[in-house]
Amino acid sequence: MVPVFSRKHTGKFFSLPNEIFSLDLGHGAITVYAYLLYCEDRSSHQCHPSYNTISATVGLAVNTVMKHIAKLEDRQFITVEHTSYFDRQGMKWNGNNCYTILPIQEAVDHSYERQMVKLEEVTERQRVAEELQKQGRVRPCEPLCAALPGAARTDTGQAYSNGFRPISEEPTRTKVEAG
Repeated sequence: MVPVFSRKHTGKFFSLPNEIFSLDLGHGAITVYAYLLYCEDRSSHQCHPSYNTISATVGLAVNTVMKHIAKLEDRQFITVEHTSYFDRQGMKWNGNNCYTILPIQEAVDHSYERQMVKLEEVTERQRVAEELQKQGRVRPCEPLCAALPGAARTDTGQAYSNGFRPISEEPTRTKVEAG
């Protein structure tokens, strides 16, 4: 069911793209993104609220807002342009950031690219693991030890099931026995 708005409500709402909920952003980043969409100039797709304004409006700490903006920028939902200005005395001050809302398809494409890179990494790890399993387990020092005269053998540690050996064969003593 689609809501029907009268003419007096025209322009007093904004919409979120459906894809935003399937791109693993988290509720904080979605909230910040929604506020940026609310603030944006629909013709230039830009807005420039301060961190403090975003923080007060969405109910998140300033540091959290900064983290979510960095996440949105990294995932290509927005671009951030740092601005500055000069006051009457000629002092340079940092201005509010200028946020440009990018088309949602760029974020979707970037997400798919990241997923493909992860898939390739997992596939490569599996291939290497299978190759190592085919070759058999070789300890890193065995090729070096085999090259030495007398070919010192490494202890395989099979006598100890958990992989640990005692440091010393002497029995442990208490403080009283040690004197």
